[in-house]
Amino acid sequence: MRVGLPLLLVPCLLAADPVVVSSGPGNDYESWIGRLGDGRLMVVFDRNPDWRSGDLYVTFSDDDGASWSAAAPIITGPADQPLPCFLQLPGDTLRLWYSSNETGRYRIHSARSLDGLSWTEEGVVPLGWPPETSDYYDPTVIIEPDSSLTMLYSVSTTGAHVARRPWGGEWDTLRRLVAENGRRPRIMRHSDGRYLAAYQRRSGGGSYDIDVFLRTSTDLVNWSQELRLTDNLNSHDPFCLEGPDGRFLVWYAKYQFGVYNLRLRRSVDGADWGPEELVTADPVRNTQPHAFIEDGVVYLVYAHAVAYPDDHDVLLRREPYLGIAGPGVRSPLSVSLPAVVRRGETLRPAGCGPGAWLELFDAAGRAVLRSRADRGISSAGLATGAWFVRVHDAGRVVTCRVLVVE
Repeated sequence: MRVGLPLLLVPCLLAADPVVVSSGPGNDYESWIGRLGDGRLMVVFDRNPDWRSGDLYVTFSDDDGASWSAAAPIITGPADQPLPCFLQLPGDTLRLWYSSNETGRYRIHSARSLDGLSWTEEGVVPLGWPPETSDYYDPTVIIEPDSSLTMLYSVSTTGAHVARRPWGGEWDTLRRLVAENGRRPRIMRHSDGRYLAAYQRRSGGGSYDIDVFLRTSTDLVNWSQELRLTDNLNSHDPFCLEGPDGRFLVWYAKYQFGVYNLRLRRSVDGADWGPEELVTADPVRNTQPHAFIEDGVVYLVYAHAVAYPDDHDVLLRREPYLGIAGPGVRSPLSVSLPAVVRRGETLRPAGCGPGAWLELFDAAGRAVLRSRADRGISSAGLATGAWFVRVHDAGRVVTCRVLVVE
């Protein structure tokens, strides 16, 4: 007897062009976004014209990301200052961490501010590494429930390491290794207390053979076996976060068809991961994602190559979090598609008006076909995996992700 799949409906996403946060002929990339206590959005990014002499800039939005102030320099000088991250701590003090080769080797530096525009540089963060040894850089810092801080960072000769700083105290100097040869490391703490570390490392013999890997821990000392998240030999720049539905989320950049685009994968438990979801579908290079989620909305910034390699803009995508709704739940826009269909069934949206029509895209963002909504799209000729259906209905455009299975 054939057992039917439950009908799961996915909230459909209002399609909108990304907002330009910073642009121009400069090379703006490595951005970090957050919400300040006064309600403004703040983005810090690296402006680096030759990839060797970056300065950090800041820009603000007081209309939830619709427009941005002129970018202002905050950390400058003859040295290279890339790879920033920031937090707003209890008491509204902003803390910024970044990499700098001001001392001759790359070290992690910090700065503090009360308004995000005027910063006091604090110098090198001492993490226990002798001055004459390896570079350490690329920090990601999260705040814990007790207001202590946890940092994951990269060391040139060993990989990804973790450090802790109690509230009002100093960073530990234990130099605990999380992932051998791990680069671009990012860390999150789930609401159940578990940590997820996401990073990239070499995965083959070629110079671009890089993939994304994960480890989990409950105490920052004992880490799980390494889990490989991508296997195309050219994926990098992971960023991890917890979704409003409790799922582990990892965004990353994947190379396919000659360009990089952003992807997302989700997991209920941090061990079994769902299919890859397309986030951007541009004929250029989109890399270096960073996001936060607030009130069910994802704020995602990333580097968009206008003219690779020396001209990038920072873009913002602001869109509802696409969690999977339960049976019978309709999308907020009253247009829905089944989240899962068997091969051979017809994809036909519910809730469309007369004259609505559909576009089908593959996981690489390539348009495959068009059809009237009332006729639907047959899945008989579709490969198993994720597809995207864009619904055009009375001037609205919504996009739904559909998983085709055998």
